[in-house]
Amino acid sequence: MKWWWMIGGIIIVVLMEVNVRVYGGAATFGVPIGWIIMLLVLAQFRKPTSTAWAVSFGVISVSIGIVLSVPSYSVAEAEETLGKTYNDVTYMENVPTTGGEWNPFKPRVGYRFKAGSGESILFIPDSGKTFEL
Repeated sequence: MKWWWMIGGIIIVVLMEVNVRVYGGAATFGVPIGWIIMLLVLAQFRKPTSTAWAVSFGVISVSIGIVLSVPSYSVAEAEETLGKTYNDVTYMENVPTTGGEWNPFKPRVGYRFKAGSGESILFIPDSGKTFEL
């Protein structure tokens, strides 16, 4: 196994862990992970003539994909934002949402919180909008 496969595998695992632990499954890292796999397969079967350019293109394209895939609010930031309006807010789960458009960089889940008064609140991580359920 080549060293770049190990680095690619480590980056993929780190992205998946960050998605679960920090963003509650709201980050859309499917596109950058797909790009990483595609670049690894291309590097395996077709040796680029200019390795420096190929590596820099790969790093830049995956970095742009990661930046575009991160939602505006993490679970902790959403909890802090809701804490200003509601008291004793706790994160419950992520809830699938639907939208009218297909965008691979837009999250398809919302954070569900429970307030101390018993209210259930849906927080959209990309826009910061809240809905009482």
